[in-house]
Amino acid sequence: MSRSERRLDLYLALALLLCVHGCAASVAAVDLSQATAGSTFNRVGDYVISAGDQVTIKVFGQDNLNGTYMVAPTGMMTFPLIGFVAAAGDTALQLTTRMEKALKPYVKNPIVTVGVAGHDSYQVFFSGEVNKPGMISMQSRTTLLQGLAMAGGLSRFASGRIILLRQSAGGSIQRYSTTFYKLLSGKDQLDRFVLDRSDLIHAE
Repeated sequence: MSRSERRLDLYLALALLLCVHGCAASVAAVDLSQATAGSTFNRVGDYVISAGDQVTIKVFGQDNLNGTYMVAPTGMMTFPLIGFVAAAGDTALQLTTRMEKALKPYVKNPIVTVGVAGHDSYQVFFSGEVNKPGMISMQSRTTLLQGLAMAGGLSRFASGRIILLRQSAGGSIQRYSTTFYKLLSGKDQLDRFVLDRSDLIHAE
């Protein structure tokens, strides 16, 4: 079983637990305004490459090196001439610098352009009282409000309480809550709250 499949199973199990537990009582959670920052985008909003993403690389004057490369589960990708390259954790600009440095022994004054062709690791999960529960692959920076819209919006049975499960850097699952009204009203700027890869959003 792959890392992504294990992660999906974990989140599906948590979603089921929320659904069962939610029938009897509200799930305890910290206010969403206190949520830890995600790792999908850096502080200036640049996308951070992760395992499973597809990266396009072009080397000026070296058409034989141009192509789309997959980032392996190890965070590495394989590139002609230089072999393994650490890609996960870099922005496109950082990977550009890394590639130019690595190619210098093989290409004179290399000029590299890096882009992210597929944000395949940017997967978010929706459960509970949404009209389209399941996993959604986000292809651009997406707010929680936008994500809920992509999940078909809240069902007519929804209470309006939203719970977000986010994995911390240490691997533990943190629970945060808000209401749909707060998202719509922009209270605490929650209308700008950006989803992170592997977030699970449960609507009560």
